[in-house]
Amino acid sequence: MDYSAMIQNRKSVRGFLDKKVSAATLAEVEAYYQKECQRLVPSLETELRIFGSEAREALEGSAGYENFLIGAPQYLVLLSAEGEYAEENAGFMMEDMILKLTEMDLGSCWVTFADADKVKEALKIDSSMKVAAIAAFGYAKKQAKRLRLNILSMSNVDIQAKRHYYDPKVGIDDMVFMNEWGNSDGVDDQIGFYDDMLWEAFYAATLTPSYLNRQPYGFVIRDHRIFLVRKPDDYTDEVSAKLGLGIVMLHFSGAASKWSGKMKWELGQAGELSLPEGHTVAAACNL
Repeated sequence: MDYSAMIQNRKSVRGFLDKKVSAATLAEVEAYYQKECQRLVPSLETELRIFGSEAREALEGSAGYENFLIGAPQYLVLLSAEGEYAEENAGFMMEDMILKLTEMDLGSCWVTFADADKVKEALKIDSSMKVAAIAAFGYAKKQAKRLRLNILSMSNVDIQAKRHYYDPKVGIDDMVFMNEWGNSDGVDDQIGFYDDMLWEAFYAATLTPSYLNRQPYGFVIRDHRIFLVRKPDDYTDEVSAKLGLGIVMLHFSGAASKWSGKMKWELGQAGELSLPEGHTVAAACNL
């Protein structure tokens, strides 16, 4: 998969055609999950379930932002065993599946939920594993204009029409720092520009979907290592924050893999940095 291209082509779909996804296409989705889907924590047991449009009625009231569920012909539900970094792994894996759907010309959208047990009960899932991530997918309706919701605070909400699909939510200049948090001096010299590997990987990171488009994370480059830093955010709960960290790691490593091959993230407190209060190191990788 050309991750950089799929990341740029991917868009969050809010409207789907009333058209079934063929059995052959669903089989291809399942085969990708079984054989190629990337894992952040390979030792964690996971399972992918594919549901049809009947899942919408079952999920009403238990999934969707503020219980508003986007109707779609199909839903992906990722189950995961309990374990350290299970949420980050789920975000990493489901975003990889979503990018595969993009490659297959299928539209998709992350579906939020607050109570995994309630979702599991609604879908009558018989498994010891928990519901870790959900995505709606199918054939997207054409939209004349795309809107983006920028929530700076609950009293400061800005809605903008996007002119094209490649606008980053937070630019590289505000997401990537050199040696210490907040220092941009030397970043351009380190990461290059446009077709350079690091620039493309960080650009892919700026395009990550996140809860309410908050993107509560950034990077510090130091001592030939890249540190992923989680920022505190009042509007992003713990599960959404960890899913988001998995997503941004997939975007970065997926784009970088074109040059460097498969990249391994070291999870947890991977280094000592002088970070602002509330900021923590989530993961690190070597340049």
